[in-house]
Amino acid sequence: MEEPQENRSFIWVIDGADQIVRVNEAWLAFARENGAPELTAALVTDQSLWRFIQGRETAYLYKQIFSRVRAGNSPVKFPFRCDSPDCRRFMEMKLSLLSGAAIEFTTKLRQWEYRQPLDLLTGSGDRSEQFVKICSWCKKIYIPERGWGEVEEAIGPLDLFGNHARPRMTHTICEACSDFIRQELIRDPGQERNSH
Repeated sequence: MEEPQENRSFIWVIDGADQIVRVNEAWLAFARENGAPELTAALVTDQSLWRFIQGRETAYLYKQIFSRVRAGNSPVKFPFRCDSPDCRRFMEMKLSLLSGAAIEFTTKLRQWEYRQPLDLLTGSGDRSEQFVKICSWCKKIYIPERGWGEVEEAIGPLDLFGNHARPRMTHTICEACSDFIRQELIRDPGQERNSH
């Protein structure tokens, strides 16, 4: 696997109606490198951003963030994860207000950790009717009676390596990420933000 490039900025812009109006070449390259070559500029531009965001709680939180940015509290920065089957990626997202209530998203890779590839996180193959909750923000898995943990911690309790099809992933927001983002939304934009 190639070493991730920390100096790239992945940029996309939505207009005041939350339609994607631009993605940069680094964004398109990242999609190709991560098994989504179908996400071309022609496919994603002029589409609603909400078509690409999974989970009711995730969409609700994004709407709150957009309201803050469009109210003039810009830019807003958040840490998040964008993992692949063999790499944990710790990233930062910055949302900046443009004219006409448009918002520019700029994401950068801040740190990464390689790991043994995890079949659960691949996009291909058959899935069972079982659902496993994953946090859209930190990529932790919900483990019943234990709470949220890294996917490696969930393998045993959820029998993810059993002799059956992999479960489907359902996206939500864990309590820690939700609380952190809500605190960031009420923070004075002039204050220094701490990393999550």
